[in-house]
Amino acid sequence: MNSSSAQRRRSLVGVIAAMAVVNLVYGISFPLLALVLDGQGVSKTLIGMSTMSQAAAILVIAPFAARLIRHFAPARLMQSVSVTLAVLFILAGLFPNVWFWFPLRFVIGALNAMLWIASEALINELAEERWRGRVVGLYSSVGAAGFALGPLLLIGTGSEGMLPFYSTSILILSASAPLFVARDYRLAPSGEEKEGSLLGVFLLAPTIMLANVVYAATAESMFTFFPLYGLHMGISENFALWLMTMLGVGSMVLILPMSWLADHVNRMGLLVVCIVLTMLGLLIMPHALLYPLGAQLFAFIFGGVEGMIYALGVMLIGERFRGSRLAAASAAFTACWAAGTVIGPLLVGVGMDQLGVDQMTVVIFAFFLVYLPLPASAWIKSARK
Repeated sequence: MNSSSAQRRRSLVGVIAAMAVVNLVYGISFPLLALVLDGQGVSKTLIGMSTMSQAAAILVIAPFAARLIRHFAPARLMQSVSVTLAVLFILAGLFPNVWFWFPLRFVIGALNAMLWIASEALINELAEERWRGRVVGLYSSVGAAGFALGPLLLIGTGSEGMLPFYSTSILILSASAPLFVARDYRLAPSGEEKEGSLLGVFLLAPTIMLANVVYAATAESMFTFFPLYGLHMGISENFALWLMTMLGVGSMVLILPMSWLADHVNRMGLLVVCIVLTMLGLLIMPHALLYPLGAQLFAFIFGGVEGMIYALGVMLIGERFRGSRLAAASAAFTACWAAGTVIGPLLVGVGMDQLGVDQMTVVIFAFFLVYLPLPASAWIKSARK
């Protein structure tokens, strides 16, 4: 890479800012739109399907994302996307109708995916291997701050009227400001004749890719349904939103030391540990909510451990792929996130309708239970080598 250290740092700042915007969009849109629709009497299943439309767009845009990233400077692409997202949130507030939101959320999902894929590819390209864990950790930590800002914003603005939508647009524009001074850096050629299809790069690292499916199914189901779950468990809407903020804060804070650890241990093994601890947390969650102070501490720790699953996935993608093939791998990794977001809220919404709202954690636990043998097997194989 020929860029100077100053240019590299400037580009890193821009990329990290982009991740804050990405997660702010998800952190605010999922709980806000779910609360608005629930207040209109919309069923949990239809709310899950509305969330699904935002995620399904990623599956549509992902095959073209790598090509766009190769032909346009990612920083310029991310600038345009951020401004457009700010405008679309104003439209969402002006027309609060579930059927209008289906196509609108599809467009929001597609644009946010472009922002995510471009930032994920660049962060891995710019990070040196010996610092990869810590750089990705900072990237994920700032992204977690974006998630945390969403529920925190709702506590201040409420979920009614235009104020939360105006505030979100202002935050998106503010968070994306560093993108406008980022260098027009382009991904280097990978040395391969072609970067490969999304399915091709998926099959090169299926265990890593599927980690994002499970993470997304869990995280987006939590962001969509946790306020409703909390209300059913006897806590107030504001306290449920505060606990969601604590999930984000825990991810923002705890990912940093865990990412340092990821530079010194087997990352696949650390992934297994984080999954097991997340499963234990899901079993504890209904009991932890009974105690306000304990619930906040629990949410802080749970958010950090669960958030590390995504961060480790990004690190492992960076280990496995480089150059223009990294763009395709990042697109496939984000497409896996979309698949998880399609599957997760829909299954959890149906499960809550059929089994009861209090069974949210049981359905999410099942996601991890099905996936766990894959990273455990990969860890054992790598340990033997």
